[in-house]
Amino acid sequence: MQNINDELSRCIIKLLIKEPFFAHLLSGVVRTISDEIPTAAVGMRGGNVNLYINQNFFMNDLATISNRVAVIKHETLHLMFKHIFRMDIQKYDLRLFNFAADLVVNQFIGSWDLPKSAVTLSTFPDMSLEPDQTLEWYYKKLSKLSNEMKKVSKNTKENEGIGQPDSDWSQTSSPESASALEKIYDISSHSDHSMWGKVAGEGSSAQVKSIESKLDRMIVQSRDRTPINDRGSIPGKINQMIDAIIEKRKPQMDWRRALRIFSTNSRRTRVVHTMKRVSKRYGTRPGIKIKRFQKMAIAIDTSGSILDEYLSLFFSEIHGMWRQGAEIEIIECDAAVQRHYSYKGKFPKFVKGRGGTVFDPVFQFLKENRRMQFDGCIYFTDGYASEPTIKPPCKVFWLITPDGDIGDHLKYGRAIKLQ
Repeated sequence: MQNINDELSRCIIKLLIKEPFFAHLLSGVVRTISDEIPTAAVGMRGGNVNLYINQNFFMNDLATISNRVAVIKHETLHLMFKHIFRMDIQKYDLRLFNFAADLVVNQFIGSWDLPKSAVTLSTFPDMSLEPDQTLEWYYKKLSKLSNEMKKVSKNTKENEGIGQPDSDWSQTSSPESASALEKIYDISSHSDHSMWGKVAGEGSSAQVKSIESKLDRMIVQSRDRTPINDRGSIPGKINQMIDAIIEKRKPQMDWRRALRIFSTNSRRTRVVHTMKRVSKRYGTRPGIKIKRFQKMAIAIDTSGSILDEYLSLFFSEIHGMWRQGAEIEIIECDAAVQRHYSYKGKFPKFVKGRGGTVFDPVFQFLKENRRMQFDGCIYFTDGYASEPTIKPPCKVFWLITPDGDIGDHLKYGRAIKLQ
């Protein structure tokens, strides 16, 4: 085991010297030596991105250090292209999907030597495969060729499908590529994709989003850690992808300002008499003054996907509204309202729930407690729940966690992401 760990470190150092961006990205990935996979793979486990290496494959099947660095970089590129988050993988022919994914990433291997089993654009010489296309584009091309091959071979039952040796593919649009596809269809690749689209152990869409957000942060930090003089080693398309990640992570709006505007606009006013003032009209007491008051319902999503750090940040904003004189009713809810209480200036030691998320129980609570006369409802959530069907009796402001889902399903009010 020590030998493979030393060899992995040596390969990463080689990558660090020549292409530091990819080495920095690997430094944030959990590395696991395992027989769970036959070759090498990336996947999600324990809230982290993981790189899995089969010791026998890495030390014996890969003949040179250049092969080993190429395989490590290949897996890192799958992370860069977010292939592990493809939750729709089951609707594809998995073999063709794997080939299409490899066609995408193997264009960026550079001078490292891929194993002979690697699938590249040159594997399919007469298909006119264009560089820098998407996984879906390559899959569509391969699927079209595969269907042609099935039509050619369907006349005899024993030759039906792909995988029969020495077939005549001259009737297909790309005979050389058809022959190549036939030969590699059932041959094991140097990269295992079986862990894509799922979280090892327990998992949920919210957890996947959290892991993806963490990977985005690692990618941006990896370029930041790459010396300026070495950033030329980052391919142009990879740089464009990083720029897109940075743009996506930028706050589209100042959520604090939007929250305070909502809170301020939800205030009511009334005229009250006071002996402390003289009437400007009559010069006698009592005078009058304008009193502002507000009663807010603060719904907090207490499902398991809400991180404690977000709760702390949100409660600090609640405290600010309370100090401005707002009367605040906290409603803790996951799939049901767990408890509600008046906020008195102290953060709760814990929140109740940690199950799934349903929005309707909060809105049902507001309807059943109309007598409390809420001026507005602020709903703090990650947004991962079905569209509410119950219309609330007051204005709603959705405050969504950075990793949350903001979309048209958040009805009855404005939605802003916490940044």
